[in-house]
Amino acid sequence: MEELTNKIKWSEVYDEAQLYKAAVRLYTTPVFNWRKALGESFDKRNFYDFARHGLSKLNEIHEKLQKRIFSFRPGISIDFNFNGKHRTVYVYPWEERLVDLLLYRILNQALDKWFSRNSYAYRLKGPGIDTCQRRIELCLKIKQKPVYIIKRDISNYFNSVDHDILSRKLSALVVENDYLFSLMKQRISFSYYKQDNLTVAQKGIPFGTAIACVFANTYLTELDRCLDRIPGLSYFRYSDDFIFFSSDREISLLALERFESFISALRLNDKEAQRFNFVFSQENTADEYFKSVTKFKHLGLEFKADGLTGLSRDKARKIRNIFRYALRRKIGKVRKAKDIDKRIDAAIEIINRVLDNGIRNIAIIDYYLRHVSDEAQIRLIDRWLAEETLSVVLDNGHKKGSFRKISFKKLRERGLPSLAHRRKLILHGHMESSFFVWKNYQVLKAHKGTAVRCPVSIDKGAFSPLPGAAVVNPREREVLSVDGRY
Repeated sequence: MEELTNKIKWSEVYDEAQLYKAAVRLYTTPVFNWRKALGESFDKRNFYDFARHGLSKLNEIHEKLQKRIFSFRPGISIDFNFNGKHRTVYVYPWEERLVDLLLYRILNQALDKWFSRNSYAYRLKGPGIDTCQRRIELCLKIKQKPVYIIKRDISNYFNSVDHDILSRKLSALVVENDYLFSLMKQRISFSYYKQDNLTVAQKGIPFGTAIACVFANTYLTELDRCLDRIPGLSYFRYSDDFIFFSSDREISLLALERFESFISALRLNDKEAQRFNFVFSQENTADEYFKSVTKFKHLGLEFKADGLTGLSRDKARKIRNIFRYALRRKIGKVRKAKDIDKRIDAAIEIINRVLDNGIRNIAIIDYYLRHVSDEAQIRLIDRWLAEETLSVVLDNGHKKGSFRKISFKKLRERGLPSLAHRRKLILHGHMESSFFVWKNYQVLKAHKGTAVRCPVSIDKGAFSPLPGAAVVNPREREVLSVDGRY
């Protein structure tokens, strides 16, 4: 990790090309998430309203940024419940979202080498969740057992960031009397409407905006640097999820002591329910501070002391649900067929369409197949998929006796896919992992201006690379989402 030699200035990082690069990224929104494109702020305008006059809007924003007179308008706060977790998302007008994305890109680029190499979330290039998981797996394999593991998670992180501390950290990176610093100050003390009352935030960063991701990494980089410097410690941070470990018990305890000291100084708290101190080994080596475990879960994967990596229970369920919901949506098509073989073919066709056409779903499945080395777990999912197919075909639920009527071999012969086989194809390079195909697809399509699957009645030029062309409103036309659903 390199030190930042010169403070960042607006004149050195901004030009019109940067704005248009951010605009190209923004214009992929309706391609991959048309529901998000319908999001409105207090101005009651969605993405399609903004894009209708895209070129003139971009020129207007560029002139304001060039003259250094652009300022952020308020957004609105929307409360969500994500699987029992309360979240407040801040939604801004699309002009503000574009400038937010612009700031995110230019700051991330300028600070890329300054950020810790062990910080993996919200990076413009290079590190990501895939790299993070592979490195954790590798470090655990080469560490001498037992390994003393500390896992921590910051409580309500985005809403807990202290504005004064964040401003001081940014002033060390950006020239204080510069326009760039002025823009960032506006995003720190962000304004929003809550039940028609205009509010200026006194704490926290605006969850749901691009710039908040840069702030989140900047706020914790000093902590990253501190733990990076501890010899013998393997350290990983993904957003506000921390895991660090060593074969030396005292090194892990030293790292925990420094971690607790730093988050206290940053006026943060970690989640009590997510405090885990593990001694990771196939043998029971527990002590008064470390609980002995042979496996643990982190970011959706389950790491095991025997060297295998599997899926956590919720991620295994997520993969099953992708196929379950696809079959349920088209169950009428299967049951219309009178012949049992035609029923089997209809059900298998639905399953194969999930793996052939659903870009996002394939990315999720292939990401986990790439990382899972526990083949027994994948074979269990394959068996479940066969049982689910038979339950739809025979309309009798999951019963082992169903295989006496229709054998597993027959399902395979008629085209039932195998995730275990798909995993081997990915690992041996015979099939590029769709996690990366999806990422490349997003970039390529952003430049080509075409959708994943052309909406039924959208013109060929609806997603032209020219910003003014994306004006088709899905309120008036039938649109396909990225996983093929209407």
